[in-house]
Formats: sequence, structure tokens, C-alpha cells
Amino acid sequence: MRRAVLALAEPLTSRGATVAIYVLDTRTSEILINSNGEKPLRPASCNKLLTTAAGLTLLGRDFRFVTELYTTGTTAGETLRGSLVVRGGGDPTISGRFEADKRDVAATPKAWAAALRANGIRTIEGDLVADDRIFDREFFHPFWYPRERGEWYEAEVWGLSFNDNCVDLSWSAVGKLPGTLLTPALNPPTKYVNIRSGVTVAARGRESGRTYFREETSNDILATGTLTVDTEKEDSASVHDGARYFLTVFREALTSEGITVNGLVRLVRPDEPVDYAPERLLARRESPPLDQVCNVINRNSQNFYAECLLKMLGRRLRGEGSFAAGCSVVMDFCRERGLYHEGHRMVDGSGLSPENYVSARQLVEVIALMDGGTLREVWRETLPIGGKRGTLRARFEQDDASKAAAGRIYGKTGLIGGVRSIAGIVTNAAGREMYYCVNVNGFRGGADRVMEFIDDAVVTLARSEF
Repeated sequence: MRRAVLALAEPLTSRGATVAIYVLDTRTSEILINSNGEKPLRPASCNKLLTTAAGLTLLGRDFRFVTELYTTGTTAGETLRGSLVVRGGGDPTISGRFEADKRDVAATPKAWAAALRANGIRTIEGDLVADDRIFDREFFHPFWYPRERGEWYEAEVWGLSFNDNCVDLSWSAVGKLPGTLLTPALNPPTKYVNIRSGVTVAARGRESGRTYFREETSNDILATGTLTVDTEKEDSASVHDGARYFLTVFREALTSEGITVNGLVRLVRPDEPVDYAPERLLARRESPPLDQVCNVINRNSQNFYAECLLKMLGRRLRGEGSFAAGCSVVMDFCRERGLYHEGHRMVDGSGLSPENYVSARQLVEVIALMDGGTLREVWRETLPIGGKRGTLRARFEQDDASKAAAGRIYGKTGLIGGVRSIAGIVTNAAGREMYYCVNVNGFRGGADRVMEFIDDAVVTLARSEF
């Protein structure tokens, strides 16, 4: 098995790529393969394994993010003489993801607006205020890719957020001729963003895809690309300022309920006092428990959720909801539990930054730590499974043998420029389990070939019979 796996890597290493492979027998802790296993490399989204392991352990599987609505004034008839303050709790889940109707992304602000109307409110004299101070306002990591800030995977991280801090776009080329300029339908149908479309219909057989661009603090989004004739597609584009985004959609929901807001939509000032007495609380939303949040992080490789969890770790354990504080918590978590950590550098929770460095051995050891503890079943539930769920749903399709082995492969995947990685748990043909990591850095071009190598390597482990 070892020889076969290492042989698969030779074409990549001969072209200058660095390939790290580390495989551990779960029963005996015997190291079955260690090739560059202790070399710090860019992990891409395998970094999320560290973030979720620390989150589940330190915050607990039942931890919930909480968002609250307060009033600063009193009610006189149909008028609220004061402002409404939304106290952000860093919750990444205020969207349709956990709603019965997943397209109902504005379920929370609509429910709050309906409750105010039911209580007889028709006018709000003051402002709509977002208190996002649970996190700092370094909402976009300095080591991310500025030219890609309009894409969903680079969504900003705010203490109050909405719909993954993205707007969803539905495109349809049904019944349209090639070359036709398309206009998307927005969800939510908000005026918070302006979409400038350069997306056109492509003929059958042509490649199609769309990209989204916006400036640093702008919500003027340029969409470019194509959509194949007679097809439909839903995308998401990131927006600036998740806190104002929530408030704007909330205001639009209030307007739909016949409630007028006379004041501004604004963020709380850094030193602004707010009275959060219990009697001022109007509504409260709890997120699903953290284990379900971690399912989204690892199965879907959702960067935004990972960064919200990272900042919450910083807030809870360092008193500071920042990238740096959260990374400090996770790195200490690894060191204090005796995990291998030579050369470990963590700058974000998702692995999006190319400045993260972690070894294949460390990733395997954190998987082993979680799989050997009381959170074993919760942990395994977060991981994609070959041919079944998450980012591995469509992987291991090379041949019948690969398809047969796919269901025995758990793995968190990673992908950024020049990096492809996977780490997880695999059961071989003899029923023996292994913890594994395969990470390729520094390749140039040929990304498909790198993915083929990774899949072939993991399938080789799954088909072994020792």
C-alpha cells in the first residue's frame, strides 16, 4: 500500500510540487505512511478541521449564537418613541439555510417586523441601530484575495450578519437566444445592492460560469460571464457591511408590514452606551446548536461560518472577537493537547489565506484527537463522505472500484491557488480504519491531474487489505 501510494505521487514531485502524505492506523497508532508529513504546508480548507475541533471542544456542541432586538424608548399608542437596536451575536445562520423554506432568507427580519405590527406599532420615531461590537471591524482578512471580494467564499465577517453576507442571484437562460444579456432575480429582493449584469447566454457545448466583482466598500456588484442556453443557475455574491445589510432588509420588512421608520439605518458608535435591560428586549433569535453549524463548515466548506466561529472563540476565550484572537485560541488548543505543531501558523479559520501553514501530521492528529473522544460521533457527522454528502458527493467516480470504495472515505477537502488537500478517515477493504492526510502544494497548472492523484491515493488506501 505504502509503495503504491508513493508511486502515484512521483509524477507530481518530478514537476516540482510538494506532496505530503501521512497515514496512521487508528487501532495501533502505527504510522503507515510519512512522506513530508511533518513539513508545514498551506492546508487550504483543511484548516477548518482545526477551527471546528477547537470550537466543539471549547464552546461545546450545544453552544448557540444569540441575536436580540431591543428598544431604547417607550410606546405611545401606535408609535415607538425611540430606536430599535439589533444586538449582534456573531451568528452566521441568519438566513434560509435552517428554515423549512430554504429560500426564505429573510425569515428572521420578517418575523420581527410581523411581531411589532401585531403589537400595534405603526411608527418608529428613532433609528434602526446595529450593535455589531461582539466582533471587531476587520471584516475582510488582509491576506485574502482583494480582487475576489465579490465572491461568496470571501464574504465579510461582521458581528451582525445576514444571509451569509451575500445576495442570492437566480439566472435563467430558458427560451433565450445565445448572446442575450441576462438580468438576475435577487433574493432577498432588496435595494441594498445594485447588480450590473454582463452575463450573456452561451450556446450549447460552450463552457459557462459567472464571476462577481465589487470595490472594497461598495455594493455595486458587476456580474460577468455566461449561462448555457435553456439552463438555470443560482449563485451568491458577497456584499459589504453585513450589519447594515440586516438592518436594510429589516427596514424593508417593516415597510411591508405598514410600519414607518423615521430615523436612520446606522451602526452603533464604538463608545455608544445601550441599555440592554431585560424589560427592553423585544425579540430573540438563537442559532441551531454548534454541532449543526460545524456540519455546514466541514461538509460544505463554508468559509463564512468558519470565520464567525473563529472570532467567537476569540471573543469567548480572549475577550476579543478578531481573527488574531481566534487563531491564538486554536493554536493554543493544539499545543495544550500535545498535537504536533512544528511550523504551525494560523491566520484565519477557513484556510482561505495562503499564509496558513500546518503539517499533514498535525491535521491527522487533530482528527485522531476528536475521533477518540466523547465527541466522536458528532465529529464524524461533520465530515463529507465519498459519493454521499458534502464536498465529496461527486468524488471518487473514476471507475467501479472507486465508486465501491467511496462510501468508506470520510474527508475534509481543501482548494486554493496552488493547493489541493484532503484529510479524514478511511476504512480499508479488510475493515481497518486509518486517519490520513494528502496535501499537494506548489503545483503549476494541471489541477485536474492533482485531484486525480489525490482521489487515486485515497482510493488505494480504501482498497488495501492489510
